[in-house]
Amino acid sequence: MPDRLVSFAKNAISIVICVLGIPLLIRKWVCRNRVTILLYHDVLPEVFAKHLAYLSRQYNIISLDTLVTAIYNKDFTKIPPKSVVVTIDDGHAGNFALLPIIKQYHIRPTIYVCTQIINTHRHFWFRIQEQSKKEKERLKRLSNADRLAHLKNIVDFEPEKEYQDRQALNIDEMQEMMQDVDFQPHTQFHPILPYCTEAECRREILESKADLENFLGIECFHFSYPNGDYTKREIEIVKDGAFHSARTTDLGWNGVRTSPYKLKAISISDDAGLIRFRAELTTIPQRLGKWVNSLLWKITN
Repeated sequence: MPDRLVSFAKNAISIVICVLGIPLLIRKWVCRNRVTILLYHDVLPEVFAKHLAYLSRQYNIISLDTLVTAIYNKDFTKIPPKSVVVTIDDGHAGNFALLPIIKQYHIRPTIYVCTQIINTHRHFWFRIQEQSKKEKERLKRLSNADRLAHLKNIVDFEPEKEYQDRQALNIDEMQEMMQDVDFQPHTQFHPILPYCTEAECRREILESKADLENFLGIECFHFSYPNGDYTKREIEIVKDGAFHSARTTDLGWNGVRTSPYKLKAISISDDAGLIRFRAELTTIPQRLGKWVNSLLWKITN
């Protein structure tokens, strides 16, 4: 389906959702005693500013630590109604431009970073221009070794290869952001963990924690599964690493009974206008998108 048509369909669905008042119903009833974790990646500052302006009027923005502490204590009495946690994955270089907006709204988002890509000119494997969305999804289902071998063969990509342009944050930027941002690990190179060997999985999770603690002189207690993919093995390794929580991409809201190692999230489009953003807060566009993508995958494979 052409990108323009997909964008038109998403916007049309979003308008219908907003006209029907569904965002208001979700906010008043579903979010009242639950916490929403939003997930961004490389959102533009002007888009992020509009989203935070809306959230500051309609929700209460809290830190990840506040949510996780409440889950462990099994006590949400100190969690304000309609609370939201802001998280950002990967550690893209563009995240640095968000700092003035973060300061303006006095929030403390969590940025999960790939620790062997930050502070280098290495590239994220999923940002190789030659890949279509369908190809990326196919590569995610390969073993880690097979995926890297394929990328080496078609575009001469290697995880530790240095390129001319920089895709990730550097340490100077992160140190400047530390007062307002909570940095946590997101593996070293962003593999899909269930498709890694046991040794690869342990290294990516445990050594990313050690990397970040050494880089910034901090203690790290939270983790984010790349692509949101995890199994019982990944959960056990995260627990072994003395992490207090792990965030998934499972759609939904978090309550007092949510497992701290299966925190749910709502993925937000990095280019979402305000109407689409309000619609995505309901999770309806994302659920429809997953259903359509699943159907197309079955048809074409």
